[in-house]
Amino acid sequence: MPQAVANIDQLDEHLMEVVRALHGAVKQGLSHKDESKIMDTAIKDCKEMLDEVMKGNVKEWLN
Repeated sequence: MPQAVANIDQLDEHLMEVVRALHGAVKQGLSHKDESKIMDTAIKDCKEMLDEVMKGNVKEWLN
């Protein structure tokens, strides 16, 4: 059964920042789709952000 999370507003804000950062990285990559180095960097940045979210270390995000 899911457990309630303290500081849910802080968690929501953190995840919103992650979404904004992902959006920025994707937008940057797509606007430079003909420049493989920039595109590769954008993909790497997105992967790092998503890997961090998937780890699920919520307590670290709230500190």
